[in-house]
Amino acid sequence: MRALWSAILLGLLTPIFAAADAPLSLAQYIAVLDQLREAVLSTAGGPSTSSLVESLPAEWRVAADGREFTLSSDGLRQGLIDYAKQRTPTNRDAITAQLDLLLRNAHAMQSAKANFASDRRQLAEILSRREFRNVQGESWYNRWKRAAQRWFLQLLQKFLLSSGFPAVSRIAIWGLLALAIAVAGFWIIRTYRQTNIYTQFSGPPNIVSAEPWRDWQADAQAAAQEGRWHDAVRLLYWAGISFLEGQGLWCSDRARTPREYLRLLAAGDRHRDPLQQLTSSFEKVWYGNDVATAQTFVRASALLEQLGCR
Repeated sequence: MRALWSAILLGLLTPIFAAADAPLSLAQYIAVLDQLREAVLSTAGGPSTSSLVESLPAEWRVAADGREFTLSSDGLRQGLIDYAKQRTPTNRDAITAQLDLLLRNAHAMQSAKANFASDRRQLAEILSRREFRNVQGESWYNRWKRAAQRWFLQLLQKFLLSSGFPAVSRIAIWGLLALAIAVAGFWIIRTYRQTNIYTQFSGPPNIVSAEPWRDWQADAQAAAQEGRWHDAVRLLYWAGISFLEGQGLWCSDRARTPREYLRLLAAGDRHRDPLQQLTSSFEKVWYGNDVATAQTFVRASALLEQLGCR
């Protein structure tokens, strides 16, 4: 009786598998999996299982929600071959486990389709409310503009990459590169000027000691009275440099940098520590773009006095 039932199931599956050229609907695919699972559980093994392997298509084509999916049967086929060789509960359970997984995935697709339709109805109900009446989709003008942009980019790409105009392509590429460099350079210079970074690192154009340190200090105090703390700290620094230069600690050099002034002082020189702190404050305010305040000016004035400017 069991063998007869197996033959009947095989007879039902064979025409379905034979028509594998046409895609199955999701419901048909689920029915095929159910019948195949029943056939595996009912087959007596041996020839019946071998016939089931021969009738199994290489892949299923399933049409669902307007799309077509291709599902391979290689794993299931190998399981049936193993079951035909050794009809053990382990091999049978492996096949049924694969079929159960395929069935769960198929039912999940079916449920998702139904839930998606429900969400569509809910979305349509929301969009039909009064507050959404003026909401419109993409206008013809936006579609036309997007198409024109795409056409222009394609045309430009063909023009630049065309082998028929190698010279023109090179000129266009180098021209765009030069334009990009010019724009970047303009932006950098503009940014430096706006943030007061675009200065000569060596200091004022004239020799520092040509102007007495007291004049530098007076200019710094005048800038502080006007609230120009940024300039006031800078002028105090150059007052200190003018004082030390007037003491004969080094020769005048317009190209010397603040760090080079420090290196001219010996490690044990009493001027080195206050000059180092004054230099650090000057660099942070003038080149580091730190915010200068009245406290910054007071500390710089105290360091100037430590250098000997009294």
